[in-house]
Amino acid sequence: MSAPQGWYDAGTPGLQRWWDGVQWTAHERAAAPATLSMGWYPVPGTTDVRWWDGVMWTPYRVRAGKPRPDWLAVEPPAMGVVLGILFFVLGMLQLFAALVTQNPGNFIFPALLLSVAVVWIVGAVYSHGVRKLPAPQSAPVVDAVVQPLPGEVDGPDAGWYPMTRQVSRWWTGSRWSWYIGTKFGPRPGHAGPRGYLTSMIVGWCVAGLAVIGAIVAVVGSVMEQSPITVVMIVFGVFIALIMGGLGAFALLLTRARRNALLLPATPPPVR
Repeated sequence: MSAPQGWYDAGTPGLQRWWDGVQWTAHERAAAPATLSMGWYPVPGTTDVRWWDGVMWTPYRVRAGKPRPDWLAVEPPAMGVVLGILFFVLGMLQLFAALVTQNPGNFIFPALLLSVAVVWIVGAVYSHGVRKLPAPQSAPVVDAVVQPLPGEVDGPDAGWYPMTRQVSRWWTGSRWSWYIGTKFGPRPGHAGPRGYLTSMIVGWCVAGLAVIGAIVAVVGSVMEQSPITVVMIVFGVFIALIMGGLGAFALLLTRARRNALLLPATPPPVR
């Protein structure tokens, strides 16, 4: 019985030929590229070993003998753009207030906010560029540094187990892996402990800025009323509210993601 009509491999590497149900035709097309499984692959043309999630490169690579995210990793890149714009707007508002008061010390805070905005934007551009690197062209790298990988099984009940509503972690059957499942796909989580500590520090620092804003507002309210003190009060209240909200959000979010960032101390519940 003849094969049904369709595109088939006719022996030409990288090409498929149309079979009309009876014979080959002259119509050819490029063969669909083979899908590479997720894993750590050498990046073509570089010395980097980077995590390929099966679709694209991610901002995670083996550096100094350990899997770590890039310094400017932002995922997804669009989030970096949004946060960059947010900090830019806040920085410009603070810069305007500093220009009104003409106090040299007031220019430090807007400079800090604008610097953070630049970091987020640069990170977004960098992470977008990582996604566009050439696809892997060699076998994946598998060694003790990156194991156990997702999919490795060495006992019963292996699989993905939820850590939070949006994140799961791979259990091999006898031990937890550092890899977590996210809405973007499986990602290395080896830097989770450092990320947890950093997030807590950032959250408390932002909360500290809220306290500074409140102090500025109080000082402005007890000084002799003038256009400058009005600006101080408005500026202080604005910073206290914005930074207080951001700090609280960062701390609560970090706390909620504790199980996703840190390796669980106990096995998962029996299924």
